[in-house]
Amino acid sequence: MSALTEVLTQLLRPNSIAVIGAAREPTKIGHVVLKNILECSFPKEKVFPVNPNAEEILGLKCYKSIKDVPNNVELAVITVPAKIVPQVLRESVEKGVKAIAIISAGFKEVGNVKEELELVEIARKGNARILGPNIIGIADTVKKVNASFMQQLPKEGRIAFVSQSGALAIGLAGWTSLKQIGLSDLVSIGNKADLNETDFIEYFGDDKYTKVITLYLEGVDDGRRFLEVSKKVSKKKPIIALKPGKSERTTQAIKSHTGSLAGSDIAYEVAFKQAGIIRAPTIIELFDWAVAFDLLPLPRGENSVILTNGGGAGVMATDAAEEFKVKLMDIPKDLAEKLRNFMPPFGSVYNPVDLTGMASPSDYEGALKTLLEDDNVHNVIVLYCHTAQTNPIDLANALIRAKRSVNKEKPITACLIGGKECEEAIRLLISNGIPAYDTPEKAVAALGQLLKYRRFLERQKKEEGLQDIKVDKDKAEKVIRAVIEEKRNILLPSEAAEVAKSYGIPVVEKIRVTSAEEAVRAANSVGYPVVLEVESPNILHKVDVGGIILNIKSQDEVRQAYEKIMKSVREKAPNAEIRGIIVRKMAPQGREVAVGMHRDPIFGPLIMFGSGGTLIELYKDVSFRVAPLTKEDAEEMINETKASKLIEGIRGEKPSDKEKVKEIIIRLAKLAEDFPEIEDIDINPLFVYGVGDYETPALAADVKIVLRR
Repeated sequence: MSALTEVLTQLLRPNSIAVIGAAREPTKIGHVVLKNILECSFPKEKVFPVNPNAEEILGLKCYKSIKDVPNNVELAVITVPAKIVPQVLRESVEKGVKAIAIISAGFKEVGNVKEELELVEIARKGNARILGPNIIGIADTVKKVNASFMQQLPKEGRIAFVSQSGALAIGLAGWTSLKQIGLSDLVSIGNKADLNETDFIEYFGDDKYTKVITLYLEGVDDGRRFLEVSKKVSKKKPIIALKPGKSERTTQAIKSHTGSLAGSDIAYEVAFKQAGIIRAPTIIELFDWAVAFDLLPLPRGENSVILTNGGGAGVMATDAAEEFKVKLMDIPKDLAEKLRNFMPPFGSVYNPVDLTGMASPSDYEGALKTLLEDDNVHNVIVLYCHTAQTNPIDLANALIRAKRSVNKEKPITACLIGGKECEEAIRLLISNGIPAYDTPEKAVAALGQLLKYRRFLERQKKEEGLQDIKVDKDKAEKVIRAVIEEKRNILLPSEAAEVAKSYGIPVVEKIRVTSAEEAVRAANSVGYPVVLEVESPNILHKVDVGGIILNIKSQDEVRQAYEKIMKSVREKAPNAEIRGIIVRKMAPQGREVAVGMHRDPIFGPLIMFGSGGTLIELYKDVSFRVAPLTKEDAEEMINETKASKLIEGIRGEKPSDKEKVKEIIIRLAKLAEDFPEIEDIDINPLFVYGVGDYETPALAADVKIVLRR
């Protein structure tokens, strides 16, 4: 057992508890916490109230200090005012307590950051761990511990819920019980001064009492560890997260295309995807899907069938199946003939299978049993619209009998549309292992998440680690160090090209000149047509200042272009330092894509791929992943964009070398990982060519690199 596992077990499932700040007044939190512990039948002899001004509370002897408790204490719950917390925390540590839950508020959430850091320092000195401060307490159904100020302990179950919002956790304690949703633990993490969501993901990943991990997150502090731990845990059990905050809010000017396209929420979205975390849009879906994962086996295949008594419900479910990537199989002839036994002549054996409004519970039972027995059918969605001739409870019992009569584990989700009787039937189905909902879309969505998770697990089996990528890190470092020594944060075009080239990214050769005649000689050397562009540490986007001219075909045009660029830049950027003009051969026109990186403050290098050119920000045809990348990540990035069609070739064009594009994406990701001082990288356009058209399958025409200030 690891040290983290040991301390979290003492925190959530302790053998003894001290309530520091236990109170006699029923309205005080210290009283409520103590009362809740006792009402959950925790052994009284293992509960120790601490209050220097009381002799006895709720029939238990009270101690002036936790150090006066004669027994060993595994969990200390602190409920005293903020100003006293350091003192009682220090006493708890001196007592030898390793798990400490601080309910008390008044720290970082109100600006008292220094005071909160002091708590962590006190705990660390005694090898203790803190949950909180500013939490609702501890709620564990495995050992029946309610050391919180919640109104009740949640219903016992196998779903762990970790919440950054205490108020939300309190509300959900009663709501989940009402909906027949069972929890193993409800964890309020509060200010996360010490223990955080990643610690609990790691713990519940190995917890035999937990089958599904659910999260309400407003943000994570260490994105790299969160991603690493979550990816390991999600291979063992599903993680479902609700993360609000999708609205875009520009907090600072971002100078790169990649940065401007990487909205505040993109990093979380792609980190969740790479880690196998399923993102729920609302709290309803969070638990709808968690119930499905808790009750159902994982699908063995994609083939799904909708069984209904209403055409409208079937159509709604069909639309949802498209949205949630649930494959509706074609019903084979032999299966269709069997299903006709449970419907009138005008019923439909297509998918959705429509038993019609005349369907009885026995019709549903027979049809569902038939579908479950067929090896071609992997999953079933049952829809029921309440009709006068049927009773929803009878219908629910029929579905339960069908499920039990077939010795094959297949996912079944259900939807019952109607009034109060349907609500009762839904609860009956859930209590018998069939997740049931009140709309067709919810039933389909729940199955869709199981299929999505199955695909994630399948990808993990074939995911390839990266081969050693040969790069010249020393050469790149020399360039970057020289820029830093000059106290610049924007690499010159020639410097950026040199760094990219050192990492195996094919770039156009660039020659820097300082006169029109030098430009002519350089153009004659590389061959026409050429491009001239300004070289300045103060100019990132050359187009904005007239700093680049393309497709120059003669010596006279070179001279004219040189003078034109110098004049335009001096007018539009009078304070810019001009170090010369770059002359480069005009890259053959190819299919334009873009590759880039923006360093996210939480997750680190955020890698972009998408359509290139000047309209990249208008169309926003881009895909992101968090580095490090696998080959599968790069493949998915390309496939998620319309630019993939360009690479595959359209209207008879030759396909491009997709493997080379993937390699460039991965090389750029490695560059970003090797140099944390790089803030942004833009390669736009990256020209990709038809196989065999040119010596190189791809060529970076323009590279921009910005360092962190």
